[in-house]
Amino acid sequence: QLIHEGDWDPDPSAVHNLLKHARDNSTLEVKFKRQNVQLNDPRTATYPLLYMTGHREFAWSDDEVGRMQRYLRAGGMLLADACCGRASFDLAFRREMARVFGDRPLERLPLDHPLYHCHYDVRGVEYTPRVREDYGPFDTPELEGITLDGRLAVVYSKFDLGNGWEQFPHPYSYGLGDESALQVGTNALVYAITH
Repeated sequence: QLIHEGDWDPDPSAVHNLLKHARDNSTLEVKFKRQNVQLNDPRTATYPLLYMTGHREFAWSDDEVGRMQRYLRAGGMLLADACCGRASFDLAFRREMARVFGDRPLERLPLDHPLYHCHYDVRGVEYTPRVREDYGPFDTPELEGITLDGRLAVVYSKFDLGNGWEQFPHPYSYGLGDESALQVGTNALVYAITH
């Protein structure tokens, strides 16, 4: 999990619960020791997948932007979500990714993208009541991504995933329901390992 200057760990049990779900519902071999890393830590380059989240604004230094670009170009994958669907993290993430890959904007993943079908067959998702109240009734997954050389390098959800992984009630969260979040998260893990 990527440490940044914002509130980088708002759901401390989320990753553990996702890994437990993946272990129990797939053939992935899971180690439960979460590694918390910073972009300037050399160990960061050794992990196939980085996860980041938060509620608030953050900014990367020029060095961190360069390190993220090198990590992604070398085959790493970044999975990120805006905790509780917060706009301040969403705006910061989009701005910082534009610094990393100005020529490659985040684009919505089509429903036939392999990430949606590499383990669970995700054709629709359940959203929290807050999403349905403010966005209306819809059930399509709204992940965005950046593709490099035919490989999905960045996966981003403006709707919260971590609250669903954590499986605690979050009445004000704009996010995916628990089961949908766990399925999407498991697919992201499988995709990162197999691509």
